[in-house]
Amino acid sequence: MKKLTLIACLAFATTINAQNEPSEAPTSKGNWIIGGATNIGFSSQKITTKSGDYSVDGQKSTNFNINPTVGYFVIDNLAVGLNLGYEVEKYDEYRSIDQRFKVTNTTFTAMPSLTYFFDADSKAFPYISAGAGYAVTNAKTDTYEPYKINYFVWGAKAGLAYFITPSIGIDLGLSYQQLSTTFNETNGSPENKVIFKNLGASIGFNFVL
Repeated sequence: MKKLTLIACLAFATTINAQNEPSEAPTSKGNWIIGGATNIGFSSQKITTKSGDYSVDGQKSTNFNINPTVGYFVIDNLAVGLNLGYEVEKYDEYRSIDQRFKVTNTTFTAMPSLTYFFDADSKAFPYISAGAGYAVTNAKTDTYEPYKINYFVWGAKAGLAYFITPSIGIDLGLSYQQLSTTFNETNGSPENKVIFKNLGASIGFNFVL
């Protein structure tokens, strides 16, 4: 009788343990992945202005931003998603040695993306991601009227998602993003093109549903 009771207890414990074990990987088809990251360490930006054959490298600055993401795994390891961005940048701009004014730029970004996770048979999943979309910047200064600028934006990212549990992971990545817009100052003038190039390192969390 004692042997039968012991066998029954072991069988019950094995069943419970099997139910608690995940039946699929975090990157399996049908899962949703929600994440949020913020740049840490560094994020460098270089502004280049072009007019015809003339090109000028302008002010350099550092930025801090937040980038929530959501994705759906259409097949194992491949997620189709949307990357959102919110950034506030403040700096002093110099028009001359004695002319300076403060600038505040608030930028919102929406970029559909594809992300592929490489299955390494462990809790760590290397990944690559790329996407393209649009951004809008609301600019304010203490001298001029506020104005709005629309951009085309594209970017790429490579990193590592380490899943502490099947539903919670830490995300480490390196990313590149480029925003560009064109405008004409007056009728008949050459088309001007402004390009923002951003390179950054980020850390964040992923949640799998």
